[in-house]
Amino acid sequence: MKQTNPQLLSSVTNALRLLKLFTLQTPEKRLTEIARELGIGKSTASRLLSTLLSEGFVYQDPVTHKYRLGQRIVTLYHTILHSHLDLQEAAMPVIERLAAETSEDLRIAVLEENEIVYIHQVGTRNPLDEEAFSGGRAPAFATGGGKLLLAYESESGISKVLSTPLKRYTPLTRTDPGELRDHLKVLRKQGYCVSVGEYRTALGSISAPIRDASGHVISVLTLIAASDRLGEKRISLLTSKVVKAAKEISRRFGYLK
Repeated sequence: MKQTNPQLLSSVTNALRLLKLFTLQTPEKRLTEIARELGIGKSTASRLLSTLLSEGFVYQDPVTHKYRLGQRIVTLYHTILHSHLDLQEAAMPVIERLAAETSEDLRIAVLEENEIVYIHQVGTRNPLDEEAFSGGRAPAFATGGGKLLLAYESESGISKVLSTPLKRYTPLTRTDPGELRDHLKVLRKQGYCVSVGEYRTALGSISAPIRDASGHVISVLTLIAASDRLGEKRISLLTSKVVKAAKEISRRFGYLK
């Protein structure tokens, strides 16, 4: 990968790209796969893996010789969750009540670069929803919660995300940067996002922003439901409930408007 920023270290960039190769769908990989997917030589990939292995960020199975994420990643994950503990504690009673009222899954997510990270969830995991767990990630531009978080980002933050390759996950996924920019403006103005079938065909979501005392959007509350449970009337009803719940959580952080 060509470096466009002279301040970036290619070795660090490649190490981070390497870690991102491990997903729920492909939790284990061989050296040859890693080298090919990163577009680097096997010797370079081997050195990167050796370094990450020595620091506990990857683990190599002694029998299959495949690599997977190491224990150090788990430690960092728990550190991240702890840093959001105040948000989880403030939201817990609100989203548990809403989950009981609606019989749907509720999540809180934050924006991290070009992805959203789910830091808390209440409800039964839908088998069609692969990211339905704390720590799960999804592309910001293709998900309702992610788009709403992007809508409140700075122009430079939005440009950074929309300048990356935008994959079409379903026929309804918006992948045109210009169309997405216009869409984000609408979302910011209306203060919520309804997304049905854009990331997973069989799933839809309704999202509303959570703010801190200064009014800054710090996370998003999202209701997840099967697409066939989201008719027009029910969307209207659920949207008002999600927006109300997000405002209640925001008030717990001192946002009084």
